[in-house]
Amino acid sequence: MKIGIVYKFDSVEIAREVAEFLEKYGYQAELHHIPSCALEDCGMIVTVGGDGTILRTLQELKNPPPIFGINTGRMGILTHASPENYGEELLRAAEGKLRIEEFMRIEASHRDVRVTALNEVAVVSSIQARLIEFEVYADGELIESMRADGAIFSTPTGSTAYSLSAGGPIIDPYTEAICFTPISPFRIGWRPWVLSPEREVKIRVSALRDALAIADGNKSMEVGAGEEVIIKKSENPARFFEKPSRITDMVAKMRSMK
Repeated sequence: MKIGIVYKFDSVEIAREVAEFLEKYGYQAELHHIPSCALEDCGMIVTVGGDGTILRTLQELKNPPPIFGINTGRMGILTHASPENYGEELLRAAEGKLRIEEFMRIEASHRDVRVTALNEVAVVSSIQARLIEFEVYADGELIESMRADGAIFSTPTGSTAYSLSAGGPIIDPYTEAICFTPISPFRIGWRPWVLSPEREVKIRVSALRDALAIADGNKSMEVGAGEEVIIKKSENPARFFEKPSRITDMVAKMRSMK
């Protein structure tokens, strides 16, 4: 089996060590500093970095193979092991002895551009620290109209990321939903929305100011004043090898925010 290893810039030595480890057991290992769609031809992916490395990798893949993460970053909520103890679990994953879990992703489209996110798509003003006006629709029905710093559309996995910091709800990562959370809205009594993943969600920016739609803090699309972004569930989920402590890690992350 061919295994793709994606590493961040300061973790190349650990990535080479992982490649040698896998080759010792008969696997073909390919090193990738910059993730690309070629990784879809691999039987699995090993990331050497933090959660950001995983998010950047997933953004390049339409139909991603299962991911095993070795954490050399800070949080490591999505990762499985550390550089000191990855061997046994990595072999179990390669041998097919770990269950594969699927987690919903969302995609945002504007004109002929499309970006995919595991955590969230944020729509913000193209001018830093300026309010934007927008309307949000679900299956064509207007559900919200407001002025705010922006809007976050998150998955359950992303509910404990940017959305939580903006006052959004905590959603079990094993459910499916699209959560809309405004960013610092200019209105008292606002509430987030948790919508069915089968709905097509649309945000229309007012004609007053241009905006940006940013997927997982990385890829962005320019959205002109008066234009729309369509957000919906992606056909292809993210796939990870089973991690029994996933809920525990999520709780630990929330506690670290206090």
